[in-house]
Amino acid sequence: MPRRSAAAVDFMPLTAEHDRPPPPEGMPEPQAAIWRKTVASMRATWFTPECHDLLSRYCGAMAEAARLEAELPCVNVGDPLRGRLLSQYDLMAKLALAYGRALRLTPKANRVSTADGRDPRRSNYPKPWEL
Repeated sequence: MPRRSAAAVDFMPLTAEHDRPPPPEGMPEPQAAIWRKTVASMRATWFTPECHDLLSRYCGAMAEAARLEAELPCVNVGDPLRGRLLSQYDLMAKLALAYGRALRLTPKANRVSTADGRDPRRSNYPKPWEL
C-alpha cells in the first residue's frame, strides 16, 4: 500500500450541499426564485451554511420590494395610499441593499476582494448562440 501525504489525509472535499444550496423548504416561490437566481450567479461555494439565514432574509426583502413595485402603478398619484406604498418600497429596497452588501453580492463589494465571488462562467443573460 503506497504512503499518503499528510495533505492528502487532511483533505476533505466539499460536499454537494455546500456547492449551490437549494432554497429552504417552505420558502414561498417568489423568494425561492430569487434564491436560485442569486446562488446561480455567484461562485459555487460562495454561500456557506452560516450565510443561509441572511440569504433568505435578502430574498424576502427583494420579493417584498418587487411586490410593492408592482402595486405602485395601480395607485393614483393623488391617493394618500401612494405615499405609504412609496415609503414601504423605499424601506424594503434599502433593506435588500443592506443584505446584499452584507452577503457581498454587489459588484463593488466583489471588486475590492481578492477572490471575486461572481462566477465568470455563469451568467443570467442568454448566450449569444442561444439568441
